[in-house]
Amino acid sequence: MARNIKYFLILFPGILWISAGMKLLLKATAIALDPLSSFFTYCLLSMVSWGLASLKHRYLLSKTIRKQLSLSSEFFSQKITWIAYIKQTFISRRFLIMVIMIAFSLVLRRYISNPQALFVIRATVGYALIKTAIAYFSKLQNALMENPEGN
Repeated sequence: MARNIKYFLILFPGILWISAGMKLLLKATAIALDPLSSFFTYCLLSMVSWGLASLKHRYLLSKTIRKQLSLSSEFFSQKITWIAYIKQTFISRRFLIMVIMIAFSLVLRRYISNPQALFVIRATVGYALIKTAIAYFSKLQNALMENPEGN
């Protein structure tokens, strides 16, 4: 398999996490920039969301990062095939949890009329996904630098 495709497949989960997190944060920002609402209130809610996202990242998503890093290093060192890597990455319980989190926060807009609650939900999931992607990219870079024989 070409080296560039291998790198793309390794980076793709992080790209998905960061793009979904950015989409949710943009939707939360659209709620916060409503001229009828108090910007100070949303600043406080943003801090609460950041704290909740840190807890979600630490207790739920850190296991996902560890598992994805081990899969990536196995794939990079050619211990597993690209088909097995894709199956274990995208057809797994970890990925299903991420999809449910994202879908849950996007679908709730139809059922929640309180903009502050909707802001907290979207911002929390968005922050958590972005923190997960950043942690994955930084640890992946360190892992690939320590294990260059997979080139």
